[in-house]
Amino acid sequence: MKTKRTRQQKNMKPTHEEPFGRRLPDGFGEVALALFLLPPLFERLWLLPGQQLIERFMVYSLWLLPAMVLCYYLGMRGAMVSGLAAVPFLIWNITRHVMDPSEFHVLLAAYYALFMVFIWFAGILAEKFKRQEEKLKRESLTDELTGVFNHRFFYRCLEKETDRSRRYKQPLSLVIVDLDNFKKYNDTWGHLQGDRALVAVAKIMKDTVRNADTLARYGGEEFAIILPQTDLVQAKRVCERIREAMASTTIASPDGDTGPLTASFGVSSYEKNMTGKQLVDEADRVLYFAKSSGKNLVTAIKPETR
Repeated sequence: MKTKRTRQQKNMKPTHEEPFGRRLPDGFGEVALALFLLPPLFERLWLLPGQQLIERFMVYSLWLLPAMVLCYYLGMRGAMVSGLAAVPFLIWNITRHVMDPSEFHVLLAAYYALFMVFIWFAGILAEKFKRQEEKLKRESLTDELTGVFNHRFFYRCLEKETDRSRRYKQPLSLVIVDLDNFKKYNDTWGHLQGDRALVAVAKIMKDTVRNADTLARYGGEEFAIILPQTDLVQAKRVCERIREAMASTTIASPDGDTGPLTASFGVSSYEKNMTGKQLVDEADRVLYFAKSSGKNLVTAIKPETR
């Protein structure tokens, strides 16, 4: 039952803008490849071997732009991939130079070597942009402190899951988790220790939820868990496991452990025609009963069909 959250975040498919290389028009790769192959084929078929050096330079100058575009496109999948695109041409011309070490082939081989540097750089640049974009994407979807998903991404996932439950008539549960007496904990141990406690609590929940579940920091000391294909009874069992793990886990501190933190859980389940907001409102309403009934409790009440 226990899985690492890193696997969950890897498998999630957030709805945000795709990287440059993946949102290009259909057929772009094929067109770039055709433009990339056309100059070498023209040079091979229509120019006389060992002659027309100026014409060859002009042909391969026209080759530069489609080659860089193609290698940038391939570079979105890794700089090594883009570099491999030009390796056959480099080998081909080195072989020709070995067979005929004339001044013509020496100059042409030097030109190809310089050309290789340009297109290799295009691939490396594309890979760098891709990594930066992926880093910004992760930061925009996750909570900086705890590493779980943030409030905005939580609502995106919730709407998608409610739509899926409505369409396929599958169960769906939502949990709102509120840490008990967290303000008092902060006042007693300080806000830095409070941050450590939030990280520790998030880790407990990460290690308990399934790969298909979505854990998010809802705000402050509140967390939310979306449980697809999970009914109210099953969701309550998940919450009990988290509650028991939290109640038995001390929070590490530079000055010594501070003892465990407890939490109250409000669980709601999807009923016909419910929206994501209604599911949250229901979980909030149920959470109130847990907080007012002594805390460190899991409450789950089946709502009326809407």
